Amino acid sequence: MTATAGIIIKNHECFVMGACIYPLGRTGDSTTAEAKACLQAVIFGEEMGFRDLVVEGDALIVIKKLISDSADR
Repeated sequence: MTATAGIIIKNHECFVMGACIYPLGRTGDSTTAEAKACLQAVIFGEEMGFRDLVVEGDALIVIKKLISDSADR
């Protein structure tokens, strides 16, 4: 499966501050694609100079892993 991430950065007033499309390449499944997209969103926000980010996504398993304090393989 080949995936592409679309990333939009908005400020607190919902104005678009930046956007990009990032090819994720071949991914094994949708959960992996969502995790890679999340990582790219954080990297993109950091590269744009933002220090306080809120990441939104629709993959519940990825969101739960990000919130968890436990280590994962």
